[in-house]
Amino acid sequence: DAHGAGMLLHDSTYYWYGSRRTANASGTQMDGGIALYSSSDLYAWRFESIVLPVFNCTSNDTKRRGSYGGSLSEYPPPSCANGNGLDLERPKVVQCGGPGSGGKFVMWVRGTGYGNTPQLVAVLESDHPTGPFSFVSNNTGSNDPFHTVAPGIANLPEGYQYADATLFQDPRPPHKTFVYWRTRMTKGIDGTSTGFRAMELTDDCRNVKPSSDTQVTVTPNREGPAMFYHEESYYLWVSWPISALSEASRCPP
Repeated sequence: DAHGAGMLLHDSTYYWYGSRRTANASGTQMDGGIALYSSSDLYAWRFESIVLPVFNCTSNDTKRRGSYGGSLSEYPPPSCANGNGLDLERPKVVQCGGPGSGGKFVMWVRGTGYGNTPQLVAVLESDHPTGPFSFVSNNTGSNDPFHTVAPGIANLPEGYQYADATLFQDPRPPHKTFVYWRTRMTKGIDGTSTGFRAMELTDDCRNVKPSSDTQVTVTPNREGPAMFYHEESYYLWVSWPISALSEASRCPP
């Protein structure tokens, strides 16, 4: 019940944030918002809470729920057909400023637009890793930072359309934070590839610095990115195709 996980280590406790997908959850398409679990050993996990419930949806109806691979006509419940259930996902949390900084715990999560078209991004923050989290922004339309860095195409809003993504905080001081994401469009209006992108976050981790925008790989269709630092090198793992590994390995932020 914590899919598309975002992991955080704070004060010797591991926190696992992820999409809650269960047939008994209220919301759309068997989805129940963002769940949080904690562990001291990465083996035994304790459920903490739903740190971000489904919104844009008010129905608790589960009578018409379907199953993955089942008929699309079985779900979602009619009153939630344009909510943000299944696509409220990929929550990533960092302590802005790094460990010991006393900074806010900042969450980025996608799929917050009504009907999920386009896939918008929300930023929330809390004084504690367990919440409560409150919205800093729920970007829509022209104020989504990922709509401002490149021209779009005719049938989609302007920009790169933030999709599969992760946050990475450099373990070295001053602990800058970066966002890596897949573009939902493969080419811009000028025909050039949008690619898989990266940008640095602002000092408060609430937004991006557009001037830092970097195309990490030319091909855009990357999913499940994981960025880490090990023995003086930075590594980015992404899904298919395999050529991504040769393009992106040992790439500095």
